[in-house]
Amino acid sequence: MKIKYILLGAVFFLSAQPTGPETKTILHYDATRHTLVLSTPEGGIPGDKIEIVDLIGRRVLQLSISNFSPGETLPLPLPTLPEGLYYARWITESGKVRMVRRFAVYQ
Repeated sequence: MKIKYILLGAVFFLSAQPTGPETKTILHYDATRHTLVLSTPEGGIPGDKIEIVDLIGRRVLQLSISNFSPGETLPLPLPTLPEGLYYARWITESGKVRMVRRFAVYQ
């Protein structure tokens, strides 16, 4: 019986492996420049936006993503945010959430 589970687990493991090249999208807060930094191998798509949400779910800021080249880094300034914990949500033009990252603003 154990052999069946091991074989079944191996089949699921092999079928879940990625088939294409790995893409790494980075969205992080840079405290020294007080900016949110976005970098993706696919590039930016006009119409996408970044929403900054506080811990209780209030949208405190919305930033539009301009068209940028694949692999290019796009800094998004956050000049008005007070200290605290926030979530950055990357939302596509169609309304789907592409990525969510938590970050802290501090002095």
